[in-house]
Amino acid sequence: MQKKLLMRILFTYLLLSILLFPYLAKAQNNARVTGSITDLPSKQPLEFVNVILKNQKDNKVTAHEVTDKKGKFIIPNIPSGSYYILCTYIGYRDVKSNIFVLDATHSTAELNLQMNGSGKQLNEVEISTKKALFSNSIDRKVYHVDMDLTAKSGSASEVLQNVPLVQVDIDGNVSLRNSSAMILINGKVSPLMSGSNAAAALQQLPANSIERIEVITNPSAKYKPDGIGGIINIVLKKNTKRGLNGNVTVNAGNRDRYNAGTALNYNTGKLNIFGSYSLKQDDRLRTILNDRIQTDPISGSVNDDHDYTLARARPFSNLATLGFDYTLDDKNSFGVSLNYYLRNMHKHDLVTKKVQSAANGNQDYDRKRENYERESSSGAAAYFEHLFNRPDQKLRLELNLDHKPEIEDNHYTNTYRFPLIPDELDNTLIKQTADNRHANLGYETPVGKEGKFEAGYDGQFNKQDMDFYGAAFAQNKQMFVTDLTKTNHFIYNENVQALYSTFSTVYKKISLMLGLRGEHSALESRLLTTGISIPNSYFKLYPSLHLGYKFEENKELQLNYSRRVRRPEADDLNPFPEYQDPTNVKVGNPYLLPEIIHSVELAYQWRKGGISVLPGIYYRYTYNRFTAITEALNDSVLVTRQQNLASDQALGADLVVSGAVGDQLNFSFTPNVFYSTIDASNLGYSSKKSTITWSANLNATYAITKRASLQVNSIYKSARLTPQGKYLPSFVMNCGARQDILNKKASVYITVSDIFRSIRQEAELQSPLLTQHILTKNNSRIVYLGLSYNFGVVKKRKDLQFDNSVQ
Repeated sequence: MQKKLLMRILFTYLLLSILLFPYLAKAQNNARVTGSITDLPSKQPLEFVNVILKNQKDNKVTAHEVTDKKGKFIIPNIPSGSYYILCTYIGYRDVKSNIFVLDATHSTAELNLQMNGSGKQLNEVEISTKKALFSNSIDRKVYHVDMDLTAKSGSASEVLQNVPLVQVDIDGNVSLRNSSAMILINGKVSPLMSGSNAAAALQQLPANSIERIEVITNPSAKYKPDGIGGIINIVLKKNTKRGLNGNVTVNAGNRDRYNAGTALNYNTGKLNIFGSYSLKQDDRLRTILNDRIQTDPISGSVNDDHDYTLARARPFSNLATLGFDYTLDDKNSFGVSLNYYLRNMHKHDLVTKKVQSAANGNQDYDRKRENYERESSSGAAAYFEHLFNRPDQKLRLELNLDHKPEIEDNHYTNTYRFPLIPDELDNTLIKQTADNRHANLGYETPVGKEGKFEAGYDGQFNKQDMDFYGAAFAQNKQMFVTDLTKTNHFIYNENVQALYSTFSTVYKKISLMLGLRGEHSALESRLLTTGISIPNSYFKLYPSLHLGYKFEENKELQLNYSRRVRRPEADDLNPFPEYQDPTNVKVGNPYLLPEIIHSVELAYQWRKGGISVLPGIYYRYTYNRFTAITEALNDSVLVTRQQNLASDQALGADLVVSGAVGDQLNFSFTPNVFYSTIDASNLGYSSKKSTITWSANLNATYAITKRASLQVNSIYKSARLTPQGKYLPSFVMNCGARQDILNKKASVYITVSDIFRSIRQEAELQSPLLTQHILTKNNSRIVYLGLSYNFGVVKKRKDLQFDNSVQ
C-alpha cells in the first residue's frame, strides 16, 4: 500500500513539474532586432547577407541571421544587454552598426544599413577539412557514417559492425556492449526495427541513406528506457541547404547484387521539401550444420540427428520518403513526412536429415521449403514547434503512425530415401501485422546561463496480430487438411504512457543532468484460439543521472546511471508453437516478466592533437533476464522457449581511441572486455556460470592523395556464455577504396566485405540429456563497385550555411 502511495506521489510530482515549471522559472527580459540591408549605390536590397549580433561587453556572437529576398532580417528572443550588428557579404566591405541597448523599456531595435560593394572581390577558394569519424558528448557517442567507405555500397547492418561498442552477429542481430539495444530511426520507435524483423530490415536499409549513428549507453529519462545496453539511434540524411540539392548512388556487386538510391531536397528558406528513394537486390546463400545427440529420460534410448541445410534467398527491397518543413513565422514551424518500405523475398531451403534411433528407427530424407515473403511498412509523422520569447524556450508536439503487414507462405516437401514411403507435404501461412501509434509533447526552457529544463508526455500504443495457419496433405483424402497443432491466432496489445522531466546545468567545471521518468504499462496477451486473455499492468520509475567533471579543456571525467527495462516482444509471449521443422519447435511464454536493469558507467575522455581517448568501465545488474532454454519435448523433438533468469551481473571495460594522425590517417580502435555471471538456479541449474568475453574493432582510413583513400576494418569476438553452453569466437575483415572525381562532386569506389571468408557462428550446447553443435556460414564475401554523384545549386552561393538542425 505504501509503495503504491509513493509511486502516486512521484507521478504527481512529474506531472506538476511539467505543468508548473514554465511559470515558476525566472522570467528574463527579451527583445528582438529587425532591419534591412541595401546596396549603397543602387539602393537595391541585398539577399543572403550575414547579419551577426554581438554582445558589446565581450564581443561574443549572440545570434546570427541571413537576409531574405527583400534584404530584411529578424533576430528574435534576445536577452537584455548592449549589442551591435556586424554585416558581412562577399565582395562588400564589412559594416558595423552603432551600439544599442535592449531592456524592459527598449524591447525592439530597428536598423537600416547600407553596404559598399567596392571591397576586394575574392577568387574562389577550396577549403577542405576532415570530420572526425567518431565523436563523444556527455550522453552519447556519434559515428559519422559519411566517413565510412562501406556506407557507399553496403547496408545499415554492415555499417553497424564498424560502430564502436556495437556488435552484429551472422543473422544480423544487433547488440550494444554484448546486450540487447533499442534501435530508433530519427529518434523514434519504428515497427520496422522491432523484434526479430529488425535484423532483416537493417540488412536491407541502404547505408548511404544514413547520416550518423548515435550510441547512447545510458540514455536520459527523456528517452524510452528499453534495451539493456541502451539506444542505437540511426539518423537518416535530410539535407537543409538552400536551393536545390541532391545525390545519386549506384552499386553493382557479385552474384547479381545491385542497389541504387537518390535523395533530393529544395529549400527556399521558409519551405524545405525533401524526398528519397532507394532499392536493393540482395543474394544470400547460407549453410547450417546441426548435429545433436538426444537421450530419452525415461527409456534411455538415444537419438543421433545430423542436419545439413542449404538455404538460398534473393530479397528485393524498396525504401521511399517524402516530406516538408515549413516556417510559418519567427516562432512557429511544422512539418509532415511519409515513408514506405517494401521487401519481397523468395527462399529455397534444402535440409538433408539423417536420424539414427533404436527406438523409432533410422531415417534419411530431404526436407525442401519454398517460401514467399512480403513485408511492408508505411508511416506518417508530423510535428509542430512553437518558440517562446525567451531564447531556446520551445514547445514541440510530434505524432507518428506506422502500419506494418507481413505475410510468409511456406510449402514443405519431405522426400524419403529411407524408409521408402511416399512424399509428405505440409504448408504454413503466417500473417503478422504491427500497428504503432506514438505521441510526444515536449517542453524545454533555459535555466540561468548554463541550465536547461525539459519535460513532456510520451505515449506508445502498439498492437501486434499474429495469425498462423497450418495444413498437411492427407494421402487417404488426397487433399490438404488443417493441422490444428500449427493453427492459432494471437494478439498482443502494449500501451505505455510516460511523464518525464530532466534538468541539466554547468557550474564551473561540473556538468550535471538529472532525470526522472514515470511509466504506466498496460499489456494484454490474447490467445484467440483458446479464448484466454492474460493482462499485465504495472507502474515503474526510471531515474537517470549524468555527471561530468572537466579537469581541463581536453580532459573530462563522466559518471552515468540509468534504470532500464527490456519488455518481451509478441514472439517471446506467443505460447502457440512455431515449427521451424518437424524436430525443432519454438514456443513463447505469456508469463514472461520484463527485465529490469541497473546500469552504471564511469568514463574518462582525453583529447589532444586530433586524438581522442575514451576509456570506460560499466556495471549492469539485471533481474528477470531473458534466456532461451532448449529442452526435449519428446524423444525426437526439441522445444525452445524464453525464460526468466534469477539474475545476471556484468562488469565490463572498453577503450575507444579515435582521431587523425597527420593529414592522411583517420582511425578508431575499440577493445572491450566483458565479465558476466549468470544465476539460473530458478530454472534448475544448481551453480552459477561465469565467463570473460572480449572483442576488438579496428577501423582505419588512409588518404593516398587528397582525392583517393583506402579503408580497412576488422572485428574479433571471443567466445561468449549461454546458460546451456557457449558461442565460439568469430573474426571478419573488410576493405574499400575510393577516388573522388569531377571536382569532388562524384566518387567511384570498390568495397570487399569478409575478405578471408571467416564469418561464421558456431554454438555448443551441453546438458545431461542433450548435446548439440551448430555451425552457420554465409556467402559473406561481397564485392561492390559503385558511383556516387552529388548535385545542387545554392542560390548566389554568397552566404555561409549553418546547419544546426536536430533530427
